[in-house]
Amino acid sequence: MRRNYMVVSCLALVIIFFAGIYDAQSAESKEAKQVTCTGKVVDEQGRPIAGVKITLYEMIYNEITYSYDIKNPGEVTTKNDGAFSFSRRIENDRYRYAYIIAEKEGLALGWANWRMRDGDADLEIKIGQPDALAGIVVNDNNEPISQAEVSIYMLLKGEGENKQYLSGGMATKLFTVKTDEEGKFIFTKLPAKATADFLVKKKGLATINTWKTSASLTYTAGQRDIKLALPVEAKIEGIVVEKETGKPAAGITLIVRQDRNRPAQEPFDSKDDGTFSVGSLARGSYIIELMQPSDELSDWVTDPVEVITEVGKTKSGLKIELSKGGVLEVKVIDAVNKEPVENASVGVNNRISDRYLYSRSDKKGIARMRLMPGDYQMNNVYKQGYSQQRLQDTVTIEDGKTERLEYELVGMPKIMGVVRDEKGEVLEGVKLKICPTGGKDDVTTDSEGKFEMTYDPAGWGGPQIPIMYLVCRHEERNLATAVQIEEDNRSIDVKLKPGVMLIGKVVDPNGNGIKEATFYVNLRASNWGSPIGRDFPVTDEQGRFEIQAIPAEHRYNLRAQAEGYGEISKEVDIEEIVNNCFDAGTITLPVANLSVSGVVVDDNDKPVAGARIFCYGDNQPHRDTQTDVEGKFTIEKVCAGRIRINADKTGATRLYGYIETEGGATDVRIVISERPTSTRYEPRRPSSLVGRPLPELKEVGIDLPSADIDGKIMLACLFDMEQRPSRHCVTQLAKQADQLKSKGITIIAVQASKIDQTALIQWVEKYNIPFPVGMVKEDAEKARFTWGVRSLPWLILTDTKHIIRSAGFSIKELNEKLEQFEGG
Repeated sequence: MRRNYMVVSCLALVIIFFAGIYDAQSAESKEAKQVTCTGKVVDEQGRPIAGVKITLYEMIYNEITYSYDIKNPGEVTTKNDGAFSFSRRIENDRYRYAYIIAEKEGLALGWANWRMRDGDADLEIKIGQPDALAGIVVNDNNEPISQAEVSIYMLLKGEGENKQYLSGGMATKLFTVKTDEEGKFIFTKLPAKATADFLVKKKGLATINTWKTSASLTYTAGQRDIKLALPVEAKIEGIVVEKETGKPAAGITLIVRQDRNRPAQEPFDSKDDGTFSVGSLARGSYIIELMQPSDELSDWVTDPVEVITEVGKTKSGLKIELSKGGVLEVKVIDAVNKEPVENASVGVNNRISDRYLYSRSDKKGIARMRLMPGDYQMNNVYKQGYSQQRLQDTVTIEDGKTERLEYELVGMPKIMGVVRDEKGEVLEGVKLKICPTGGKDDVTTDSEGKFEMTYDPAGWGGPQIPIMYLVCRHEERNLATAVQIEEDNRSIDVKLKPGVMLIGKVVDPNGNGIKEATFYVNLRASNWGSPIGRDFPVTDEQGRFEIQAIPAEHRYNLRAQAEGYGEISKEVDIEEIVNNCFDAGTITLPVANLSVSGVVVDDNDKPVAGARIFCYGDNQPHRDTQTDVEGKFTIEKVCAGRIRINADKTGATRLYGYIETEGGATDVRIVISERPTSTRYEPRRPSSLVGRPLPELKEVGIDLPSADIDGKIMLACLFDMEQRPSRHCVTQLAKQADQLKSKGITIIAVQASKIDQTALIQWVEKYNIPFPVGMVKEDAEKARFTWGVRSLPWLILTDTKHIIRSAGFSIKELNEKLEQFEGG
């Protein structure tokens, strides 16, 4: 008989208040759908270009190898209007996007990105005069190497929100050459000012990759003196065995990674005698681990093994020990129809090593993973068309046991409507964005002013769903508005108002204007800030800027940045807006002309290779890099002033540390050590109040007459007005207030976090809340603990003597709780 180790039947508390909206959406997500990308190719003056070859490359992500499978399903050539169009039928649910590549003789390569899972897109690809990158490949003796394979590993054009990367294997596919007899190489057709990093290979020598960080790539178009050195290869040799028996294991697929997301070589199999050998490695730190299939249960599992290699040497005697470990089974069902969800991606990470592992659900909605014993954090459960679940649940895996969990997925809500100007005329070309969850980018209204968009309420990554706004902007006429999305918003009619214009000047410390500085405009709410769009105008030759169509009556942060400089953020003060114009004045960006260098060591003062380095600080640009084999690092292009540097190394254990220093510092020393089991904050859980008296109401500002208290059943709702589930709960209670009052039940509500009192009063009045609403005082966390609150909203039901009989149930369970209470 099969034994069942059912430790947790359901750990997920899933947001289901959008159920009515989701019903059709979740059904849609199971079917293939047609998506279309249209666009136009233009020159630098915006004029259409004919005769451009447009190629669609479809990218399908592989969660196991952290790489993409590239397909080429179509090509077209632009006519006189420069237009192109592709349609694709999406028949499965793996994450996918596409590159639209534009090529014409004599011009630079152009490209745009199409996120296919977001649906239809309308793109513009601008191409201009080409530039080149050229150099030489040499060995350790500075001698040229012929027939070395040189590829562009990553290519970047544009600045700020206009950045466009060519990566995921796409740059390598389009830009790969062999060096000539003199070791020279050249890449033409590159966009002006584009930056790049290289991947270089030659048999018998180490493969090198110059990429360290996506924040800024290493080489700039126009450079002709690049020198890339290939040292003699390092090798790793070892054997794969079954841990219990010591028997060699053949045909086991392994992969070598430089870090968690970057394979150093293609996957390889152990030989018939269990041995393996992998070469072409550079000096550095690597991780060898088992390749786990995503669509079926692996036969084996093993801990990753870290190896440090040296030039020209072979690291031998490595042993990879296979075991059966334990199994995690996650069942995924649709929250509306309770049917199994096939092809859902389920991700977990080990709480010690921070290793991320994925699997996909089968036709029965079950995803299976074989894992090493230990504690794991449920990371996410996702399928296209559903709201992503960012999870906090922990599961412990034991040898020989199976742990089972179940999660419900909720389809993403859809909002549609019409946008009009002040006279009621429909508006075409209005840009729409949902803040802070984002949703689909580049949504614009059609010729009838209509729009339709889906969005993910949980997409912003916070623990609770925030207040959300639909931001609508028509830049040409300087019209804009930001409409709060309510629970019942499915179809809305939006009227734009005159927008606010942001003006100012960006200069360097000498007062000289900075050309092509870029901007972020972040809408600010109580607990979030979110960009309201992209493609804002850049500064002119004198550093002046003018940004139109900013919705009025909201708070914003304007952040300016430029290549070679730091960043400055300025608050847009509503009180300083005059005639719908805010003058930001002169924004002086600090020069980023310094570097910081140092070393990362562990508790034993040994250098740590392959540690990721991140730095940030007030007015500092964000930078990241990686330590070399000696634990050394250098961060380029930072500003004078204080800067914080974080170091993080994942492996068999996770090491972490940080230091605060100054731009320009050298010999910085960062000591990293093992963290506790998790860095996430896990709050102290209050004990249940069932069977205890209701806490004192006066402490939350509620003072009821005795007629409303004596002999009455009390129903208390602790909520947060800034969270959607809470608002929904209170408004639902308001609809039942008269019925409950007739049963002798007194309702109260308590705002369980400190907010502006006026805002709370206005919200209560707006929604005609008929019962008393109080608010906790200064220490909100302490108050919630006193009331036994574990999540919001939190319902509490007492008897006529005000002894708590039930707590923590949902609004849908209220009638059942009352019936049980009356029956008891």
